[in-house]
Amino acid sequence: MLKKIIVSLLTISLIFNLIVIDNYTFAEFKDEIKAPINLVRNLEKSQYREGEEFVINYTIQPQNLAIEDVYPEYYLVDKEIVLVMDISGSMNDPIYMNQNKEAIKIREYIGKIESDIYRYKVNIEYMLLWWYTTYTEDLLKDIEENLEGIKESVKGLKTNKQRINRELKKIDNYIKSIRDSLEEIKANKNVRRNKSEIQKNIDNIMKSTEKIKKLLKINKIAKIEAMKFVAKRFLEKLKYDERIKVSLIPYETKAWDSSYDGKDFADLSDIEDYNELIRDIDRLEPYGGTNIGDGLRKAYYKLKNSPNKNARKYIILMTDGQPTAFSYDKIHYKSIFGTFWSKEYYELAKVDVLFYLGNELDYRAGDGTLLDDNLDLKYAKLVGEKLIKNGGLEIKSFMIGFSNDANMEKLKQIADSSGGYFKKAEDGNALDEVYQTLADEICSDLPIHSVLFKETIPASFDILDVSEGLQIEGNTVIGNIGSITYRLDKERKEFIAEPINFWIKVKANRVGKYKFGNIEGENESYVKYKDIDGKDRIKYFPVIDISVYETDPPILNAELFIETDSAKVLNISVNEPSFIEILYNDEIIDTIDCRNDSFETGKMKKFTIELQQDIQDNSLVIIATDLSGNKVRETVPYLNLTSVKLDEYEHNDLNRPVGLELSTESNSIIKDIIINGTKVQENKVTDEGLYTANVLLRDGLNDILVTVKNQYNNITCRTFKVDIDAKSPVINAELEGFKLMTNFDEEVKEVWIEADLNNDGIISEDEIFDKNDINISYNESHTEADIILAEKFSNKQIKIKAKDMNGNIGFLTFKIPKLDRILDHGLLVNSIQLKKYEDNSINIVNGYEVKIGVIFSIDSEANTLTLHLNRDGIDNVKLLGEFKFDLYVIDENSIIRRVAVNQRDVNIQSSDNEIVVNVDLGAYSDIFENKLLFVYNFKPLVENLDTRGISILNSFSIGESIKDLKVNIKHLPKIE
Repeated sequence: MLKKIIVSLLTISLIFNLIVIDNYTFAEFKDEIKAPINLVRNLEKSQYREGEEFVINYTIQPQNLAIEDVYPEYYLVDKEIVLVMDISGSMNDPIYMNQNKEAIKIREYIGKIESDIYRYKVNIEYMLLWWYTTYTEDLLKDIEENLEGIKESVKGLKTNKQRINRELKKIDNYIKSIRDSLEEIKANKNVRRNKSEIQKNIDNIMKSTEKIKKLLKINKIAKIEAMKFVAKRFLEKLKYDERIKVSLIPYETKAWDSSYDGKDFADLSDIEDYNELIRDIDRLEPYGGTNIGDGLRKAYYKLKNSPNKNARKYIILMTDGQPTAFSYDKIHYKSIFGTFWSKEYYELAKVDVLFYLGNELDYRAGDGTLLDDNLDLKYAKLVGEKLIKNGGLEIKSFMIGFSNDANMEKLKQIADSSGGYFKKAEDGNALDEVYQTLADEICSDLPIHSVLFKETIPASFDILDVSEGLQIEGNTVIGNIGSITYRLDKERKEFIAEPINFWIKVKANRVGKYKFGNIEGENESYVKYKDIDGKDRIKYFPVIDISVYETDPPILNAELFIETDSAKVLNISVNEPSFIEILYNDEIIDTIDCRNDSFETGKMKKFTIELQQDIQDNSLVIIATDLSGNKVRETVPYLNLTSVKLDEYEHNDLNRPVGLELSTESNSIIKDIIINGTKVQENKVTDEGLYTANVLLRDGLNDILVTVKNQYNNITCRTFKVDIDAKSPVINAELEGFKLMTNFDEEVKEVWIEADLNNDGIISEDEIFDKNDINISYNESHTEADIILAEKFSNKQIKIKAKDMNGNIGFLTFKIPKLDRILDHGLLVNSIQLKKYEDNSINIVNGYEVKIGVIFSIDSEANTLTLHLNRDGIDNVKLLGEFKFDLYVIDENSIIRRVAVNQRDVNIQSSDNEIVVNVDLGAYSDIFENKLLFVYNFKPLVENLDTRGISILNSFSIGESIKDLKVNIKHLPKIE
């Protein structure tokens, strides 16, 4: 029985030229650990008019990752961070920043609202009415959720609180007006006017959020003070994490080192180290030039020289401007320069060897502003290329340009040379947002940093706009779309990551049929990233078909409802007179002829068809041809439940996690899953049509309604009925001696126990005991099991577990008292009955022989018994006669058989007044776990016994179990 109990320690780190170094491999692991990532590319429709603009939406949906599927070495990782901070003279210049925490939160909420509205406006322009109302309602819900956060944060403001609340009240009214308009649209009342009103109110919401941002009191402070504030807020997030070590490298014309109580890194779980790091940041003052290369150089060696080679290593570099200084070798300076800025120096400075790349203190810094050959930029790029990128470490880097003064192009060149990434922050609050975003990435238990996206758009389309972070290069869109950040859930069972959404807006310029993602037979739509196991991987978006027409083609909307195999209803809506064909497996199964029907402008007409075909592994095809000959071909996705995966599950309730393995059309989204009337999942991206929904089902029959939406926005709703066993065995237990007798309310497949023997609070693999470790026997129907315990379970709380035939695991917590292998030690009065007083004593007559018995059991761990007669060695007690013993296997009522013990297994040491007997029963495995009776003859003689008599001790022991018998030796009573 195997069970891994893994304790995950969250590891966190920082960034600015965020340089990640994974300088370790796992050669012993043969399996590849891949992040389960699904991709989808979605359009509002697939047919467009020549000259029409539309948006392509992309989603990267990381799937949950079970903790047992990931080697602990991948997420139990230390992190070392170097903060490389610009303290050049220009850092004394003023910049806008609001340092009020409530104001920062409000700006974050407003940013989310503005982002939602912008995405809404991009997508809503050509959306059908049915999707328009749903999409608008979803937007309002998102806005209201962020408004609640704003309203709560406003309570902590000291200025402009009333004016901000007035704007919030306005937003509430705008939302109410939008909802009123939506209700009229749903009733087909004044659609055009109401849509116009909705857009006006959404614009009003944006105006109010802009006013709120202006009302947030913003001060001008020195850039260096903004940097200190942001850095300390970031460090506060990492405080107390024992796996995080941070160091500071401030730089101006030269970079300077820091240490913490003699250590290169401050341990953030050590409050003294943490406070010293904060003090170092507070003491920073602006001065000198900007030697970016020297800051990177010192940070590189700080990490390279760290003794912790397995730690993830980060460098965060921040600068408010372009490089103005560089470092060069002092030896060359001494040997060739008569005057510092001579022509000779200028020419020789072009040689790489003059730039300083070492790790000593003996070097000089030069002012790059006095020369016109970009030596400062060349030096920074050289450090990035030779040390950061090719210095023997695997590095990812982020360069942050702080303020509008920063030369973004030069900083981007430095980031590129180091194989890293560039980020921009134009004011103090933007800088704080960058820190927080990077913190989320580093705090991730399983980070996949900097996912690269590439999409090649066919030449017949213009690229008009793209999401933030993406760049347009001809007919190609490329860029870093962020990081996938897996975090361990609260129950510590799964790693979970949020989806990444982004978009491209294009314009159709030429009539034709196009395949996006397929350029001359090659898929040019993909994301590229370094996976959890450190390997480079490429994941492709599914190909989508787009048709461009000279005139408006017909617009289709299809919904397929499958309640049972026999009940299938297809609803088809179209916006103009058309001839519609429905095909399955390339055969026409039905048609709709509405070429002579009348249509209202801007409205769809719905037709309903009851299908008889069994829709299984292929999608329905709908072809609509309008009166102008424009032909539209769309699919309606099939949807199958291919299997129900039931893993073994420990529980004592009537619910059980289940994997529903669904299959549908490629490039589709599982819109929602409703189980027994409750929505449990929504908007889940499939992996080329495959998706496993990990859900909770109840015992017995479950109704599961799944809705899938394909690339044409056509949907299929299908009901599945799934009957599962979600009842775990009920366990009862009773302890008799070392035998734990258990019974169950159903047949069980396996029984085992778990016990925290070393009291560390963790059940390790060697603290799980099944039939291979201890004696477990079952009755014929497997509804009872007897478990023979060992002494190590004494005074322990154990957990009894039983697995039924369907993988449900029940458990019972049971407190084991002190276990004693020796059940009794007393005077033998008949075949198996022993007699003694409550104080564990017996009375015998001086000089008379008696038989004394011991009832006990042995096992493979304790099988040597020791009998010590007259243990205290009282001198005047003589033990008469030859020592003899017998051994029997007994039950509750009688002797079953005598055990013949070989003389070589018996060791007797005796004197006149003391006998010690050792019997090794290790070779008698057939009597293990049985109840045994040891009978020995005992005849003590005490000379000159006084009238009170005398007491001695006979001791019987097995392992740690000892049972003493007090023997009171008395005179023979006189009868008168």
